Amino acid sequence: MSTQLRIHDSPALTPTDRRWSAVLLGLVAGLIIGWALLPGLSLERKLYLALHGICAQTHNLISGGVQFPLCARDSGMYLSYLATVAVVFARGHGRAGRLPPWPVSLAILGMALLWAGDGLNSTLAEAGLAYAYPPHNGLRLLTGMGAGIGLALIVLLVINTALRRDIDDRLPVLGGWRDLGLILLLDGLVVAALAADTPLLAWPLALLVTFGVVGNLALVLSLVPAMVLGRAGRATHLAQLAHPASIGLVLAVAFLVALARFRLGLEVAGLLPPPLLP
Repeated sequence: MSTQLRIHDSPALTPTDRRWSAVLLGLVAGLIIGWALLPGLSLERKLYLALHGICAQTHNLISGGVQFPLCARDSGMYLSYLATVAVVFARGHGRAGRLPPWPVSLAILGMALLWAGDGLNSTLAEAGLAYAYPPHNGLRLLTGMGAGIGLALIVLLVINTALRRDIDDRLPVLGGWRDLGLILLLDGLVVAALAADTPLLAWPLALLVTFGVVGNLALVLSLVPAMVLGRAGRATHLAQLAHPASIGLVLAVAFLVALARFRLGLEVAGLLPPPLLP
């Protein structure tokens, strides 16, 4: 009965929702085509420039001869972010409004602390100060993956709480150890794909890193337009968020371009160390 009432109470999609869905798809397609056809640059360099403002790009992953557009830690974070989102929706927790059970939440918090500790250790080593162990890209990748799980869960809960009408406050965003295990399994497959050291697997992962960054930023930046447009707590269909999502995507791209230009300016002026160019 509750499911029937929920479906019955869900507002139908309007012609405006459908038009904005088409606009959003057009924006995505236009950005991909325009970026792919940008002349004079290799695909590696395009990915590198697209995310140049996100991190220092001095410890980038290299697999199968492909240099990833972000450092190992951030690459792991966004690949694990996408794996987490995939598991949450595949397990039917897309409407969740609660944190995972406390043991699972504490495990995820522990992973985030490992990420922070490894980042601090790397910073100390690069600054010439006392450090606990030699930094390594493998550790950066693994600790970044742990942090990516927590990032994805926080973003999903914030989006659900702010925008969804049909949020389920009794449903945890991860059901338990099995869900966390599935995420870790996907992360393990990513590590195995990187270890295979072949362009056939490296290129899709490098593109997924870029998609993860742009998608997450667009999602977060769509929150304010959604509030302004009166969509807070009203959405039951993804298409109902196409209008604020279109604005969020434009803002995300503009922000990434501005950030990349700013960082390039600092590097040219000698105020930042040169990155690892592809």
